[in-house]
Amino acid sequence: MNELRPSVTAGKLRLGWFELMLDESRFLRRYPHFAGVLARMEPIATNTVKVMAVCLRRWDDPDSGFQLLVNRNFFERQPQYFAGVLLHEIQHVLLGHLTMAKFHHVQRPEVMELAMEISANEFVREPLPEHSVDIQRFFQHGIQPGQSTMERYALLATACRNGGMKVQDSWFSQMQDTHRPCQAGAGGGAGVGDLLDARSDGATVRNWSRSRLFGLGTPTSEAKRRRMKEAIAAHLAGEHGGADDPFLDDTVLRRGKELSRVLLDSGPRGELNWPRVLREAFPQRRQVQPDYLRPNRRFPRRVGEIPGRRRRPPRPKLLVGIDTSGSMSSAALGRVSREVQRLARYATLTLAECDAAIHRIYPMAGPLGPFVGGGDTNFVPVFDEARAARRFEGLVYFTDGKGNLPKTAPAVPTLWALTHSDPFHPTWGKVVVLPE
Repeated sequence: MNELRPSVTAGKLRLGWFELMLDESRFLRRYPHFAGVLARMEPIATNTVKVMAVCLRRWDDPDSGFQLLVNRNFFERQPQYFAGVLLHEIQHVLLGHLTMAKFHHVQRPEVMELAMEISANEFVREPLPEHSVDIQRFFQHGIQPGQSTMERYALLATACRNGGMKVQDSWFSQMQDTHRPCQAGAGGGAGVGDLLDARSDGATVRNWSRSRLFGLGTPTSEAKRRRMKEAIAAHLAGEHGGADDPFLDDTVLRRGKELSRVLLDSGPRGELNWPRVLREAFPQRRQVQPDYLRPNRRFPRRVGEIPGRRRRPPRPKLLVGIDTSGSMSSAALGRVSREVQRLARYATLTLAECDAAIHRIYPMAGPLGPFVGGGDTNFVPVFDEARAARRFEGLVYFTDGKGNLPKTAPAVPTLWALTHSDPFHPTWGKVVVLPE
């Protein structure tokens, strides 16, 4: 603890801005038991929040780590509130408000947000900014000290349902922290309000667990989720009267849409080793070519006069199908675009943009996008094109796998490049998953 309060000015200059704020407020001397929680937070100085906010780095991953967004200007003007607001944020973390699913899948997310705020304020004895949400204001609705957040949510939800309480916007303006930093553009982190907005499913109470705390019940097992995904994959492949059902009109089943599909480039996260993938997916001929820069085996000293021999696989001519159906997100199309541009270094590509129908076919000759599509998914047109053209050595299909397969295997070797790792069981070809 002594390292946080150096005795010389030069030592203080070596500390970061957040450590200095902790030191000047003597926070860890008064609350040493919270040092472990603070160590799990990444402090970020930003003016996109009014005071402070705690958030998950990624809203869909409770293990992604916490970010602590701090408006330094506010606390330079009013340093007396630093300890109290920081304790408030720590309580959000300790109570599981950002990580526990039961808090987020609720019918009344704004009531849950209010219950969270009451619980986060309950044990804070440090000064807080004026007009904070006070527990005493809700005693008339059954709120008492020592209750859990779920108990308070149940009581407040009942009061709203019976007409005894109306959710007031003024309460949310009195909260000590920013619950929706995503909307403020603060580094992409998702606060408790962001999580409630994204995860609450509007389900009715009778679909939840029957306990008075409105829990969610036991989660679905991993084995059951895997069986469900495999059943969906089998249905989409047409094994149980799905996309290949002969009794339904094909024009009714699958419709194309000529919409501009925007690409969202989220930056490089991983890359496929395309030379290796191509070697394993497609047979390649080895051609012997003369090379004057290589020594001839019979006349090794006559370099440049008598050519040696160089063996290099030719660049394969590939048809690349790009799934532009409505199930392909902008982020997925951005990942596909990056991989197609890397694949073009090792092969001669002809691109086919297809949802339920092929919209465009063109040689790869520059930057990609936006793609055209947005309708249903049908893999058949691209395979028909490969069969009719007869000039391609292989077909690479970038897709999420949610579509119907041709009834017969094509003559051209096929590589399925999937945007996710959900079950996909084609009866031919090789499968590779794009790295996240």
